[in-house]
Amino acid sequence: LDALRLAVQVAESSGATLDILHVIHVPFDLLYLTAIAETDPALIDAYALEPQKRANILRATEEHSEVLLKQFCHDTVKHHSKVSYHVRNGDPFEAILDGAEDFMTDLIVLATHGRTGIRRLVIGNVAEKVVRHALCPVLTVKPRAVSRAQQAAA
Repeated sequence: LDALRLAVQVAESSGATLDILHVIHVPFDLLYLTAIAETDPALIDAYALEPQKRANILRATEEHSEVLLKQFCHDTVKHHSKVSYHVRNGDPFEAILDGAEDFMTDLIVLATHGRTGIRRLVIGNVAEKVVRHALCPVLTVKPRAVSRAQQAAA
């Protein structure tokens, strides 16, 4: 949410269009299948059957994800007049770079997950790859650190 707030500020100050991208990395994982099951439980059974039905599920997942993305962003972007929402599937690194090219992006604002150690090695670091390979500037936003007082209270 911090990255979105900052992106809105930058877009408003420059009069730019704000392109908000959500990438579905593994479209048939539990998170997306749960959301689709709430929308249309029959799609879960179709998932195991044939490629055309998988394509239908993916399309439904993307549509549902766009609705959720708009709901998530609404309060933060409601005063900015030029907002476009995009949902893509695939490798996040590639989808972000492809999206930046397609949208003729001047600046990518990207939240980092702050993974370190073995998790970073195993999972990879999308933000780092985007910074290295993007054709435009990339602004990374670290998650807000939890204060020691908040940690002690938890």
